[in-house]
Amino acid sequence: MSNHSLPVQVAVAAIINAHDEVLIARRPEGVHQGGLWEFPGGKMEPGETLDQALARELREELGIAPLRSRPLITIHHDYGDKRVCLRVCRVESFSGVPHGREGQPLRWVSVGALQAFEFPAANRPIISALQLPDRYLITPDPGTQTAAFIKYLERRLSAGDVTLLQLRAPSLDEQAYSTLAAEVIALARDLGLRVLLNAEVSTARQLGAHGVHLNGLRLSRWSAQQTEGLLVSASVHDETQLTQARGADFIVVSPVMATASHPDATPIGWTGFQDLAERAAMPVYALGGMSVDDIERARLHGGQGIAAIRGLWEMKP
Repeated sequence: MSNHSLPVQVAVAAIINAHDEVLIARRPEGVHQGGLWEFPGGKMEPGETLDQALARELREELGIAPLRSRPLITIHHDYGDKRVCLRVCRVESFSGVPHGREGQPLRWVSVGALQAFEFPAANRPIISALQLPDRYLITPDPGTQTAAFIKYLERRLSAGDVTLLQLRAPSLDEQAYSTLAAEVIALARDLGLRVLLNAEVSTARQLGAHGVHLNGLRLSRWSAQQTEGLLVSASVHDETQLTQARGADFIVVSPVMATASHPDATPIGWTGFQDLAERAAMPVYALGGMSVDDIERARLHGGQGIAAIRGLWEMKP
């Protein structure tokens, strides 16, 4: 039975060209998941490291050699008849000109257009990882100072380093939150940013937000059908919440390190973060005591990047 067999270890490459396009290949008919598009790669041989397997597969399949790459995401997936573990790297530089050495059709596609292609289910989180940034700003609670909050937020977002934010304002009632959210969404729209509301799904839909963030309570009663068409993130602290978050677009795992906003919470550390990220099968942000200096560490532990309040809210002098 597949549920008791070891997963097939697969090295996968998300290859980016100078135009920020991604290379995809079409699987031949008659093989597992035949006819679908995929990111190039293949089965790792016994004793191979990920870098070795990636280099061999890209040479054999495409006739290129990776020059600069980094881990992007690890995905465990059970197809029922086959279990796989995709170890995905983002290849940002390579030598040679890619061509289908095995006769497979190739296509360079913009990241935003990937959704239009039919991929195996295990490849879908790769698309999410490619479309998400390495930092996720969570706003501090504005309290009653909403005018000053909006003014500062406009200055903060104009710096250009944040493209995804969550509006968190637990002290506001529903009416005040909706009023503030409408202003934030309008501001973000003008700047080309995406806003997720830490609020009910109905509020996010009514105000035209890009998505919704599920706190512990909303996550516990959530189903994917409720948020169809929205970008969904969820707070995860443990294995139970990780299971509840299946079907979200990405998760935020916390607290990784000690944080002033939750001084009584016990940090899970980078080992605990990596354990959850390894099993998440979706992009994962590290939250709790994070700053931009932790982005690379988060990536090395299987994460998409970092989420932060203070660490991303405060502007550098």
